[in-house]
Amino acid sequence: MQIIRVKVDGLPLFDDSLDINFLTESRVTVDEKHELIRLFNNFYVNRTLTFTGLNASGKTQILNILAFSLKLLQAESINYKPAINITPGNDYNVLNIDVTDEITFSIYFHHGDSLYKLETVITREVDSGTNENRYKIISENLKRKTITTKIRSKKDIFTFNDDTTIEVDVRDNNKERFLALNSDVSMIQVYYKQKKISKIFYSDLLSYTNFNLLSGLGKVPKELVEFLDPSIEKVEFKKNNSSKAINVSIKFKHSHRDLYLDSIAELNTVLSSGTVKGLGLFMNAMLTLSKGGIMIVDELENHFNREIASTLIRWFLDRKVNINNAVLVYSTHYAELLDILERNDSIYVVSKSSHISIERFSKVLKRNDIRRSVQFINGLLSSTAPSYSSENNLRKFFIAKQKENLAETEENAE
Repeated sequence: MQIIRVKVDGLPLFDDSLDINFLTESRVTVDEKHELIRLFNNFYVNRTLTFTGLNASGKTQILNILAFSLKLLQAESINYKPAINITPGNDYNVLNIDVTDEITFSIYFHHGDSLYKLETVITREVDSGTNENRYKIISENLKRKTITTKIRSKKDIFTFNDDTTIEVDVRDNNKERFLALNSDVSMIQVYYKQKKISKIFYSDLLSYTNFNLLSGLGKVPKELVEFLDPSIEKVEFKKNNSSKAINVSIKFKHSHRDLYLDSIAELNTVLSSGTVKGLGLFMNAMLTLSKGGIMIVDELENHFNREIASTLIRWFLDRKVNINNAVLVYSTHYAELLDILERNDSIYVVSKSSHISIERFSKVLKRNDIRRSVQFINGLLSSTAPSYSSENNLRKFFIAKQKENLAETEENAE
């Protein structure tokens, strides 16, 4: 399965539909084809999707909704509780919708010789048993069309209302095959169990580091250890059968003995934050690359220098490394990372006024003679750098505050 597009209608925090398109938008040259994922004919998917913009512009919210979409497509419960809950109390609400609101997810994907569209309408209601607000699937339908010569444009790929479209199924909870299906699990689970459609692997690293992820690593490759911290010779994770805890052994190059930790939580007392994050992130990347799935990372550059973050991006762009057509989806504030990307249609610019909006870089770029990083840093693209007035107002506040503090100090001295 290859994800092509995720479109979400009805989200209250967005100006319009949230529309994330993995397909290339502009023309693909002969030289670029080997850097992209070919679907069929002359249609290609980007190997990376980048979301960039100012702080608090909505990047994390977008990645959370994309992760929600993938859980829906994987037939997992959409009422999952993340490792790090950003919502106060137990009322986790990643879609930010009120009770009785309705949100429509349209997920397009490619599998075998067919294109599919899964349309799911979701609401939020009060659970009578727990008195908690929970998401519930109201309705679903799955449509399919075989790849034919009639598909000549990208618009044709997303058209599912013509004579080539087959309505595979409509959710009806009274039908026998849906009786055991929970109201927060997609009906596509039935087709996975029947092996009519194969799942796509995905990895959600939005909760950051991932002690849970580290627990399954075993022995970390020495090449990765040396890349992240040349002073370390070995890092190994081992499950303690008696206590069920994960023990860690670390060997530094100039030490004669191993250092043993009783739990993964102690790693931050010995290793840097960048090394701990890197262990989980790069090992997870290797797993995603081997399975050909999707990996989602928020603030990729966090705790890393530019070269380490660039290395991970290049893994996904390199066809010799990324042989199974995996996709990296990430957000970044690090404008320099944009310069290593080949295509503008793999970058989304996120901005926020009263609501969140996104637009492909290929549509907002006005000049090609200046590096992308320079355009972002200098604010040549709207909403990519703090405004001069807001910066100047903050400067004036700091000056006034220093004068106020100085005056208080002189008054106290008298």
